[in-house]
Amino acid sequence: MFSANCPLCNKIVDEIEAGRCAGCQLIVYNLAENLELARSYGVRVVPTVIIDGEVKIEGRPDIPFVCSDETYAHFKERYPLTIQLTPWSDES
Repeated sequence: MFSANCPLCNKIVDEIEAGRCAGCQLIVYNLAENLELARSYGVRVVPTVIIDGEVKIEGRPDIPFVCSDETYAHFKERYPLTIQLTPWSDES
């Protein structure tokens, strides 16, 4: 989730793009256009990065976004998504 006028949001998206592997998919949602989705994940700040419905990073993480098992394990431990997700569909 990001806000169009947020410089940190753009930096985070660029960092994820640089560190992701070919098998990873990046989907960027504008908070103003996706309020229901933001509520379903308990988004309180931008940028917020959700990974596989298990990790929720608010702001900049403590290590770089690099696609690896070690990075994912670190994020899961340090930034667990602690809310119960309900199914969401953008087909409204």
